[in-house]
This record gives sequence, C-alpha cells and structure tokens, in this order.
Amino acid sequence: MCGIMDKGSIRRRAAFAARGVRDGRGSLGVETAIFLPLFILGLLTVGYLIKIASVEEKVFHATADETRLLAAQAAAPALSVTYARDLTERLNEEAGDDIGDVTVGPVRYRMPGYGLKSGRVYTDLIAVSVGYTINLKLPAVFKRSADAGNTVLCRAFVGRDDAAAVMPFDEMERDGDGRTVWIFPRAGTRYHGPDCSYIKNEPKELLLSASVRARYKPCELCKPNGVGDGNFVYCFSAAGEAYHLGNCFLVERYVIETGEEDAKERGYSACSKCGGI
Repeated sequence: MCGIMDKGSIRRRAAFAARGVRDGRGSLGVETAIFLPLFILGLLTVGYLIKIASVEEKVFHATADETRLLAAQAAAPALSVTYARDLTERLNEEAGDDIGDVTVGPVRYRMPGYGLKSGRVYTDLIAVSVGYTINLKLPAVFKRSADAGNTVLCRAFVGRDDAAAVMPFDEMERDGDGRTVWIFPRAGTRYHGPDCSYIKNEPKELLLSASVRARYKPCELCKPNGVGDGNFVYCFSAAGEAYHLGNCFLVERYVIETGEEDAKERGYSACSKCGGI
C-alpha cells in the first residue's frame, strides 16, 4: 500500500533529518565564531575610548586650572619657576597610573598674539602645551599606550597697564571718573546697570578668595573644591549658596564687571531697558 514505507525509506529520511540538524548546528557555530569576537572587540573599543576621554578631561582640567593660577599671578614679569614642576606633580597625582611620560612645554609666557579673523592684536597671552601617554592596559598583543596632548591659551591678569608694571590693588579697585557696568562676555552687545533685571539672576564672575569661601560653598555638581584662591569662579549672588566652575552646566552664561568706558571701547552700548545705569 502507498501509505506504508519500507524500512530503507525510513532510514534514509532519518539520516537526512539528522544531517539537517548537524548542518544547522554547524552553521550556528560558524556564525558565533565569527561575530562573537567582533562584538567583544566592539565593547572593548567603546570602553577604551571612554577611558581615553576621561583621562584627557582630567589632564585638560588640571592644566587649565594651574594655568589660571599662573595667569592670576602674572603681574610679575618672570615666569613662575615652579609651574612645570607643580603641573607635572598634579597630573601624576590625579591621573595616577593612567598616564606616563608627562612633558610640560613649551610654555610661552606673556607673548603677543594676532587674530587672523578679527585683526586684533592680543598682548600678555600665556600658552602651555602638555604631552603625555595614556596607559591603556590592553593585552600584550595590542598597543599598550597612546600618545596624547593638550594646549591651553589664556590671557595673563596684569591689570590695564600695558607696560606690565604691577598695578596696586587700590588702583584696580578705583573707578576714577567712570561708572561700573555689567556685561555678558559670551553673548550680548549691551552693558547694564547693577539693578537691571537682565543680570540680577545671572551668575557673576568672581576671583576665589577667603571671603567668597565664607559666603558660598563648593558646587556639588562641578566640585570646585581643588581650585585655589585667585582663580575665577561663578556665583549666583541674587539666589544661590554655591560657587561654580566655568564649565558647570548651571553656568550657561555669566556677567562680569567692567568700566563703562571700557565697555564702550569693546563695542557695547547701553541697555535699552535700564540705560546702563
């Protein structure tokens, strides 16, 4: 009868089915052998990229912080002889075994600069370059380190005397015949009076000092605890109990104090709301 198979047909069908199962398992094994190492390699690559970015951020923050301190003390003509040593020690302390072969230099101190787009001539600039290697701690078959570097460019804080003589503190505090106004150095073209509603709730740029520490506490988000006196910090004087770093996300924009004539020379005009008074 057609519905009954002989034993030979049954054996052939069973063998064919078994071969299909073996082929399926073999195909899965080949795909696993190909794609699993690639998946693991991708995860490792992402992890090491995150580590590299973290190390570079630590180095840049420490370099910028030490350079700000140098800029704040730049009224004296001579370059601080301990700057390179202090920065190297701080990098080795904060980054630990993650970096090696730290080289600070060259340090270009109070140099002139020229803006190609603006045409402006800048004076008393400080430029610092730092080279180092990032220790990746990869298996021996891979490259174990990567070369990296950062450069910081800032303006030395020497007062308004272009001859670079040390300006007495009482002279810096004296307004003379001009009035004090407030401007947004990152945005805006107006200068404002101290009571203008545009600036009342904005953070103000201050030099960190004992009086600032007494009034404000370090921000818990950007953690400026390691910043020394003489560095710029940002405080919400109208409301707020903390001082912040410039890269804190709470400080989207800030205002600084300047003289009215200086603001006009820089292209600012009086606020249409408060008249700059």
